[in-house]
Amino acid sequence: METEPSTPRAGPARHRRLPPWLPAVALPAVALAVVCALTLTRGHALAGPGRTSLPVLGEIPSFSMIDQRGRQVTGASLRGQVLIVDFFYAQCPTSCPRLSAQMAAFQARLASSGPQLPVHLVSITLDPENDTEVLRDYADRFHADDARWSFLEGRSEELDRLVVKGFKLAFERIDPSAGLGAIMHGEWFVLVDRGGRIRGYYQISDEERMSELYRDAARLADEGGAGT
Repeated sequence: METEPSTPRAGPARHRRLPPWLPAVALPAVALAVVCALTLTRGHALAGPGRTSLPVLGEIPSFSMIDQRGRQVTGASLRGQVLIVDFFYAQCPTSCPRLSAQMAAFQARLASSGPQLPVHLVSITLDPENDTEVLRDYADRFHADDARWSFLEGRSEELDRLVVKGFKLAFERIDPSAGLGAIMHGEWFVLVDRGGRIRGYYQISDEERMSELYRDAARLADEGGAGT
């Protein structure tokens, strides 16, 4: 996960990797960045070999956003599908292209898996003020299938409710003087079952975890209902 010291400095952001169970870093709200940190404990592990179920880690709240083609997408309209969710912003120079490339790989794998599984990819921008007009181009850059992969933007004032309270992530805006590249966030995918319940967090740099994510998503899709 990318973050920076609690006292912002002018110029390029400095980064250091934090463990996934570390609580969100509290920063003064005077800069131009969105700082995301996973608020999990060590005990929030996903099911692996020998385990019979995935834990329920929360439930995402209702929301209404606009996708890359200008269509309204709501939490209700996505119910009944397993979701793989990430957070990005279009001008991100490093972690976001990695997240989107991995999403594109999942899209290709889903497309080649035979009968279409009810698994939907969702990428939500943390910078809606600047990304509203560029989501379509960003989606096209990664060859997103509109039926399979939604890039969403909504009102910035609702991000706290959705991201912090819903997806268990924390973010905070900081000073414009920090410049481009100052929006920092973790390289995580969030797995959500058909009933809108969070079932796990997966670090994209871990190839084994990426394989687990695909298997877990397919499993929840096959189970039907809200998942177990």
